[in-house]
Amino acid sequence: MPKVGSSTGWKISAAFVIGAVFGAFVVAQVAPNATKQTAITQAPGPGATTGGGGPNPTTGPGGSPLPGQTTGSGVGPSGKNLACAAGRNGGATDKGVTATQVSLATTVVRSGIGAAFLGDVQYAMEAVKNKVNRAGGICGRQLSIRYVDDGWRSDLGSQYIRSFIKSGVFAIPVGPSSEGLNVAISNGDIRNAGIPVVGTDGMIISQYRDPWVWPVAVATASSARLMVLNAWNRGARKFAIVFDRNYKFGSEAATAFNNEVKRLKHENVDGYNSQNNCLKSYCGIDAGQPGYRNEVNTVASQDFDFLGMFLEPKTALTWMATPGAPTIANKVQKAGMIGLAQPLFTRDFAVNCQSECHKMWVWTGYKPPIEDYQNDTVVRTFVNDLRKTKPDADENNAFAQGGYVGMLLLVQAMQQAGPDLTRARLKQALNSMSFASGLTLQPTLRWPAGNYFAASTMQAFEIQYSGTFGGWRAQDIVKDPTPQLGTG
Repeated sequence: MPKVGSSTGWKISAAFVIGAVFGAFVVAQVAPNATKQTAITQAPGPGATTGGGGPNPTTGPGGSPLPGQTTGSGVGPSGKNLACAAGRNGGATDKGVTATQVSLATTVVRSGIGAAFLGDVQYAMEAVKNKVNRAGGICGRQLSIRYVDDGWRSDLGSQYIRSFIKSGVFAIPVGPSSEGLNVAISNGDIRNAGIPVVGTDGMIISQYRDPWVWPVAVATASSARLMVLNAWNRGARKFAIVFDRNYKFGSEAATAFNNEVKRLKHENVDGYNSQNNCLKSYCGIDAGQPGYRNEVNTVASQDFDFLGMFLEPKTALTWMATPGAPTIANKVQKAGMIGLAQPLFTRDFAVNCQSECHKMWVWTGYKPPIEDYQNDTVVRTFVNDLRKTKPDADENNAFAQGGYVGMLLLVQAMQQAGPDLTRARLKQALNSMSFASGLTLQPTLRWPAGNYFAASTMQAFEIQYSGTFGGWRAQDIVKDPTPQLGTG
């Protein structure tokens, strides 16, 4: 089990319900346990495919209601809500909604550099969609999702999103390809269209500041801050960072990382520059290059006792394969004093990095199917659902978990909206609900108007490698109480 705090802490456990589709309701709870937890404070100084189809019953196993099948007026002798049955659900209630189908569309990453950590998200989304549709859909409506590969390109992704809006889909689920979505949000396309973007996992700060976007992930800015604070509390005083400067998540991480160091030490990371060049201990690099000898030499020559790495997997593996790349063994000599961002929480990265990544800590906002979490009922359900959809998908991939959670949020919100499914009713449901998926480290997520930073808790897992990859070991849980700071 992870250690939290100096003497006391909490073990987070939760389960949830999505009607009869996802089983019995179990109340989220927080039970005492010896897990180590730290909170950030202000105190310390110095290509398109579609899905759908399936049977369309009005009740689930044992006659219990399916998602959106509420009780009340209109309930017949059988106990079914006739207003929520197929063909009696209000028909075409909004854009992308008919009596039999809800049309959704999103950009995914099946090609390019981002596919290494975003490629499996589509299959996690499909796992939820297929499960819902097999059980009859939501109020008799099947879910249909159009997936378009944009290669994690901001220009192409934003173009596709504008086409989704023009075509009249009901909502954008999860939005796995964060770069294009960021452009669409920043340009006002999402807000002006009033199109819900539900369950995002891209971690970019714009997703937390648009009233039509509901994130389930911990923001990159929070992950950078909590990484610095956790290292500070474990004795680090000299900080370094390497990051993808041509992707938004990397540049946002660098800004937040430096701001947290400055808050603690009253000075910038050595070499900090607004151009995000590789100078001293502050090293922005271009992703996807064949080698990083000069940049590795620059960072390795500096005096630091903590290094944060905000890279996607392909670039990180190239960096770590460069002679002299900083490791726990050759540089900081203390487990966890090289921290890895959530995109590096994949089995492929850990296996291929080999001994160079031994004892590095990789951070996630979800409960991966390892250590004690692998016996968690909800975690096992996620794994089984993902395997049914794609047997070789990486169940340890944090972004796959995020895609699954994001789809569950959309399903539960549509349940609450009921048979008269409109974008406005969906928004109202999302802004008023408490969501306990059982897969986020934070037991309950909420999105009250004006504060969409629902998740702010992450956990570190230590990579084990001794001749072969030996898995991850649970470490500290950290909560950011001021996620609204963003990158400022």
